[in-house]
Amino acid sequence: MIIGPGMDGKIGGLKFITRNWSEKYNLFPEIIQINWKDGRGLKPKLKKVTDLIDSFVRNGDSVSLIGCSASGSLMLNAFVERKDVIQKVINLDGFLRPGNAKGYRSFDKRSAKSVAFRESVLRFEKLEPILTPKDRKKILTVRPLFDELVPPETVMVRGALNRQIPMVEHVLNIAMALVVYDPVIKFLGA
Repeated sequence: MIIGPGMDGKIGGLKFITRNWSEKYNLFPEIIQINWKDGRGLKPKLKKVTDLIDSFVRNGDSVSLIGCSASGSLMLNAFVERKDVIQKVINLDGFLRPGNAKGYRSFDKRSAKSVAFRESVLRFEKLEPILTPKDRKKILTVRPLFDELVPPETVMVRGALNRQIPMVEHVLNIAMALVVYDPVIKFLGA
């Protein structure tokens, strides 16, 4: 399983949260470093993910993807590229389309520091209509009751399993989705 971080690119918290998944759930997370603010576009970041997917597949491993916040659209773009070999894909509170929010929660504000993030969201928005019903059954989206950064209508995929958990606050929602409220673990079949 490949897990991508949020806009800050930090992976320490994700490693800590998932540290016992192999023993507890027989899930083997690979936290991938994504530098969203390096000024580079989407292409090298998407290639990094698809190359890792290809490596796992060559080794005979099954592959699922989890995108946390900014990585949500990246993982769904990778899913579109490799949907025949991906078991499941999860978007934890990440923009999948710009939406209509204004001010601090607007897509323009949230994507101002990362051209790659902006490209990723806009790319998935264009690709979403080509997802088949079978593809959509492989997708889980998770959002909180309230998120100060990401509007709820930008997180969901029509026809996918879209879950709301009883949390408020962006980062806390992602952490709790991975630890306490277990829609992620159940969806992965663990």
